Amino acid sequence: MSLPIISADERLKETKGIKGCIFGKSGIGKTSLLWTLPAEKTLFFDLEAGDLAIEGWQGDTIRPRTWQDCRDIAAFIGGPNPALRDEHPARQCQGRHS
Repeated sequence: MSLPIISADERLKETKGIKGCIFGKSGIGKTSLLWTLPAEKTLFFDLEAGDLAIEGWQGDTIRPRTWQDCRDIAAFIGGPNPALRDEHPARQCQGRHS
């Protein structure tokens, strides 16, 4: 295993973005907050098939239907966990999105 040193110049040139999730109990304002986000930069992860409240919102949506879909998306967003064995499902799904 090699562990490269990333220089400050290399690190500062990297394109970065913010990944965030909105969680909370019913009625706390998650949908209202979604309406304030830039639609062109926001992906609505519809876990409850409940997009009626955002009808008219112009952002993109993804609707995972299985646990494997959710796991694959989590691995894609968060990256693979190198501490897991190669045969672990969370390691196996990483290659599908490369």
